[in-house]
Amino acid sequence: MHSCVEKLLKWYDNHQRLLPWRQEINIYHTWVSEVMSQQTVLAVVVPKFSEFIQQLPTVYDLAKCDEETLRQLWSGLGYYARARNLQKGAQMIVEQLHGRFPQSYNEWLKIPGCGTYTAAAIASICHREKVACVDGNVIRVVSRLLALSDVWSKSGQSAIQAYVNSIIPPKRPGDFNQAMMELGATICRKSNPLCDRCPLQQSCLAFTHNCVVQYPPKKPRRTSINIELFALIVWHRQTDTFAFVKRTKGFLKHTIGFPLLSPDEVSELESILHSLPLQIFKSTDSFSHTITHHRISSRVAIVQVTQESTDAVLILQKLGFLAPIDWVSRSKTIAKLATTLDKKAFRLFSMQNQ
Repeated sequence: MHSCVEKLLKWYDNHQRLLPWRQEINIYHTWVSEVMSQQTVLAVVVPKFSEFIQQLPTVYDLAKCDEETLRQLWSGLGYYARARNLQKGAQMIVEQLHGRFPQSYNEWLKIPGCGTYTAAAIASICHREKVACVDGNVIRVVSRLLALSDVWSKSGQSAIQAYVNSIIPPKRPGDFNQAMMELGATICRKSNPLCDRCPLQQSCLAFTHNCVVQYPPKKPRRTSINIELFALIVWHRQTDTFAFVKRTKGFLKHTIGFPLLSPDEVSELESILHSLPLQIFKSTDSFSHTITHHRISSRVAIVQVTQESTDAVLILQKLGFLAPIDWVSRSKTIAKLATTLDKKAFRLFSMQNQ
């Protein structure tokens, strides 16, 4: 297996993608890039990373960044909780560690939002610690290399972690981890693997037995849950502005955008509006959206208010949304919306209300 590792590293030296965080070893850059890259394709990550680092060049800048700026910098990457935890980690490093980054795998595990994968990536790349990173790409490579079927159970993943730990070279652990992930992403792909270009072809049992596509077996899928939601657009027509709130519950919790209501909450809202000279208009068209295993069918509910303050505050407080309410002009709305669901809702509204 020693020759296998050497072949992999030689391949990586010659074929690694030129990514902005690989130009030099920078702990802050590595940390940000690893968090961004989780569950997000690199084609999206690369430009967002460059923008993020330009606006927040140091851990101190990240720690003190205001929420709206952070939301905008993270827009398009999804899973906004990662950004909140990244900032919490930066605040811990600044306030408790006086700006000093953790220096080991175990120290990184204490940072908010930094799990085993992220801690291993930073520790191996930046501190040359001999600890393996195992993500979906690495699981696929090892599954094919060893013709392993049991890769999704806890025992199966523990076995893969132990195997990769056993072959990781002490001199280049960071390059090895990146090479394994790079191989899985570019050569040992989920579909249409490029086996003829693989440096590990001669050692791969799945290739030897002509059954590469059988490994790894499909991951058991969680049962999808169908959800119906309304995006509530509170519109002050005279000024052409829209009410944004901070969502404190349910989907997209802790993000700012349009209130998201269940059909029952919309019925409750209709009852509230009976006592006010206001009406609710529900779109007949809908749009779909997926968050993890939830399939959302969403429509737009529109309430036109005559006063930006009194009516809207009363309505939203009764629905459980707390002040302050941010009023945003139409021209700036799309730019300020940080989630794809909100943007879909506003586009549907705009099509019907030019």
